[in-house]
Amino acid sequence: MLAAVASVLFLVVFGMEAVSIQGSFTPVTQNLTSISVVLFNTYVVPFELLSLILVAGIIGMFYIAGRED
Repeated sequence: MLAAVASVLFLVVFGMEAVSIQGSFTPVTQNLTSISVVLFNTYVVPFELLSLILVAGIIGMFYIAGRED
């Protein structure tokens, strides 16, 4: 039950953040400095959510791989 509530809460927050992203994803320039400034200022919340999803996937992979059925 708690996992279902956490999943729904995660999807609501993730959906709200995904909808609130403004602008185009096509880079205007190829300058790495400007790309990093945009990534870590404008898109910091989606970037951090992605890192949490990846870490959760890695932890889940290790959990599943370590189980003995």
